[in-house]
Amino acid sequence: MRNSFGYGSGFTKSDRFRNFMRWFCYSLVLLLLYMIMVSGLFRGWQPLLIIPLAIAVAMREKEISSSVFGAMCGLIIDIAANRLFGFTGIWLLPSCLLATLLVSHLIKNNLLNFVWLTTATCVVVATMDYFFNFVVWGVPNSHFILTDFIIPSHLSAIVLSPLMYFAVKKISNKFSLHEKIRLSSMHDTDDSDDYKISPKTEK
Repeated sequence: MRNSFGYGSGFTKSDRFRNFMRWFCYSLVLLLLYMIMVSGLFRGWQPLLIIPLAIAVAMREKEISSSVFGAMCGLIIDIAANRLFGFTGIWLLPSCLLATLLVSHLIKNNLLNFVWLTTATCVVVATMDYFFNFVVWGVPNSHFILTDFIIPSHLSAIVLSPLMYFAVKKISNKFSLHEKIRLSSMHDTDDSDDYKISPKTEK
């Protein structure tokens, strides 16, 4: 019987340690991005790098875990941006789930697909944010909020998104169970480069 990673049903201590360290590192990156958002390093608006982080993790993890992490990223954004608690998570959770399913069944896990998935997610989140938080309430001159805050925040997240892609890729490859198998196989074969090294293999 195999588990969700495709291995035998039993996890060793090493397996559990790798799994813990992978999610611990993801969480550390999330905490760092939250600190950047609340520190006000940029004048007026802050790049929402938490969104590409959520998509990058979703492209390398399973459906349930990526959805939960996406919802958590949305909650962190709401706290940092002083939005209605849970609002952004409503859009990030299905976006991360969709990213996981697309990589699992339809598209390759590469930088190009990551960028367009991040772009699509940012467009959805930005549109919903502007519509439900400003247009619906008839906020005067809300178009200035769109052009001076919302668009720069999401556009900068898209431009800087490759940083999140490679950071998550490094963490995933370092602590994935597939990497453990690859390393152990090096003692038995010289063709170690043929082994998959991440839960969502790049093709």
